[in-house]
Amino acid sequence: MFRDRLKNAVRKAALRALKMEKEAADRTPREKVIPGATVDLSKIPKLVDGDGDTPGPNHKTRIGRTWLSAQVTSGVSPVLIDIREPTEWTGGILPGAHLLPAQQLRDRLDLLPPKAMRVTVYDSDGGAESDTLADWLREQGWSMARQLQGGWAEWLEHGEPISQLNPIEGARAQVGTPVSLVSGDRGVVQGVDVSEEKTTYLVLQEDGSVTSCSEEDLAE
Repeated sequence: MFRDRLKNAVRKAALRALKMEKEAADRTPREKVIPGATVDLSKIPKLVDGDGDTPGPNHKTRIGRTWLSAQVTSGVSPVLIDIREPTEWTGGILPGAHLLPAQQLRDRLDLLPPKAMRVTVYDSDGGAESDTLADWLREQGWSMARQLQGGWAEWLEHGEPISQLNPIEGARAQVGTPVSLVSGDRGVVQGVDVSEEKTTYLVLQEDGSVTSCSEEDLAE
């Protein structure tokens, strides 16, 4: 601070000596305006406290909330992967998200899109789990895999668009519902397929494996 004051004092003394104070006076920056152009300020996202407004679209490992929200709203969203536990899905998901808990995703890379596509991974709070998994996906060849900074919590806090899982009529259990099987195993419903013949459930078991079962396989 003392050095800055000394430099300013020397500068002012030199300007006075050269009678250049008027020419060197600080000027108010001029606004750059395109003739005839109008700006709709309501279309510009407001900056808020927190990291959701950054990083930008060229970041190598993460994507910010406002950037992703703009992409989701405009219909050019990356492939969204929700790695939270199935019981958390009942509160809502990002629009169009694929539901693949972290423990399952590592074993089912065949469910992912082509490696050239953009992928965004999100968890509950943008923590280490989604960061580690996005990094691992890049190592597997999905070079455009990114972590949603702030995760579901920040997305929900700022009122970004979400989707609710619609109840499936005629099914005993819904996606995100904990179930017990007649075999004694327990898990959470990850998918439901209702046809004219029968209803089939995809159950993510406690050991991380996935099993397909019918109504008769569900315990009372």
